[in-house]
Amino acid sequence: MGGVGPQQLAAVLALIVVGMALAIFGWRMARGPEGRTARVEVLSGIGGGLITGFAVGLSVLFLERGFVAAQERAVWRANVEIAESIPGFTPGRRSLEGMHFTGKAMKGADFSGLDLRNKSFRDAELLGADFDDANLRGADFTGANLETASFRRADLSEALLLSANLGRAEMREVKAMYGAQVNQQTCWPPRLFQERTDLEAQLRVMGWYDDQGKIVRGEGTKGPCRDRTTG
Repeated sequence: MGGVGPQQLAAVLALIVVGMALAIFGWRMARGPEGRTARVEVLSGIGGGLITGFAVGLSVLFLERGFVAAQERAVWRANVEIAESIPGFTPGRRSLEGMHFTGKAMKGADFSGLDLRNKSFRDAELLGADFDDANLRGADFTGANLETASFRRADLSEALLLSANLGRAEMREVKAMYGAQVNQQTCWPPRLFQERTDLEAQLRVMGWYDDQGKIVRGEGTKGPCRDRTTG
């Protein structure tokens, strides 16, 4: 039992032993002229006491276990939130409710199969991250480095991919990208739109401001990666 120490288990066992000793003592004391009735009453009382004591002991153990588990979760969340670099990040079954990953370096992170709707990965370093089968609807990857990340069967609908680096990401099996926002600074894997002819029509191409502060509308979605890929 995680979070339950040997002292607590010993206390419960001691409670059971004491209860049994009292039951035997009561049985012997009740052997008299009205022994049958007395034994029934004694055993009923001792039995009820044993059950109550055992239940209370177990309740204390499980309450402590829950408290320890809650402390561990809180410490884990705090460490993740303050860390700038978490290579190989693997949340497992831990809840990511209310957590965001803006600006974090998370090379090789494993987010496969997770519900990451509306999570912020803005400006994060996510080289080789695994997003296979993840729900990424509305996730913010603005300016994120997703080179060599994997998006097999991932749902990127309404995600923000503005200026994101997807230069060598695995996206040929992406589930959907309906309404995903991109611009000409979004770096795409080579031949992605030739191999997945359905994707380009799903995207929403946004504009950006030039040096004079004027809005510039992107034309198409196949912006050059220039020198943004890393080796």
